[in-house]
Amino acid sequence: MRRVLLGALLAMLCVSCSKSLEEKANALIADDIKKVLYHPETYDPAETQVDSAFTPFDDPVFYEKTVQLCKLGMSIDECDRKMKQAKSSMSIWSGPYQSAFDRNEYQEAKDEYNENARNKKNAEIKAKKIASELKTMLDKEQQFIGFKARHRYRADNNAGQTIFGEMKYLFDKDLRKIVATYDMDDDEYKAVQIVYKQMLGEDVQIENENFDDIEPLDE
Repeated sequence: MRRVLLGALLAMLCVSCSKSLEEKANALIADDIKKVLYHPETYDPAETQVDSAFTPFDDPVFYEKTVQLCKLGMSIDECDRKMKQAKSSMSIWSGPYQSAFDRNEYQEAKDEYNENARNKKNAEIKAKKIASELKTMLDKEQQFIGFKARHRYRADNNAGQTIFGEMKYLFDKDLRKIVATYDMDDDEYKAVQIVYKQMLGEDVQIENENFDDIEPLDE
C-alpha cells in the first residue's frame, strides 16, 4: 500500500513539475510569437510539449553549421549543373573549322567551366571542414543545455485566414529566456532534420572523404 501511495505521490510531483515548465514556456512563447504574427490578437495556443535539451542536436551552433553544410551542398550541385552545361557548349563550338565567333563562344564556355570547377572545389573544401566540425561535436558526450518546446498554435495570416503553425523553441537552463526559435514548417528546418537523420546513419554519412578533385581545364 505504501508503495502505491509513494508511486502516486511521485507521479503527481512529476505532473506538477511538467505543468510548471509548460506554463513558463508558454509565457515566454506568447510574448515572443506575437511579435511576428500578422494579427497577434488572434493567437491561440493549441499544444506545448516541453522536454530537456541536449547537445549536439539541440545546440543552435550545431544547427547553424548544418545549415551551412546544406547550402554548400546546394552550391556544389549548382556548380555541377553549370559545368555540364558549359562542357556541352564547348563541344558545340569546338572543331577544326572554327570561325572567330565559334572561338569566342568556345572560350566563354571554357571560362564558365573553369570558374565553376574552382567554385565547386572551394565549396567542397569548406563542406569537408564543417562536416569534420560536426563530427567532432557528435563524438562528444551529450550535455544538458536547457529546455526545448514544440509549440502548435492557431492564428490569422495576412489574408485573414486562420491557420495552424508549429514552432520549436530552445530555452536556457532556468527557462527564463528563449535561446533559439525555429519554424518547423520552414524548408530550411526540414532540410536540417533530413541531414540529422543522415548523421544518425539512417541514410548516408555526413562526411564524404572522397571528394572529386576536379581541376580547371588546361589552357
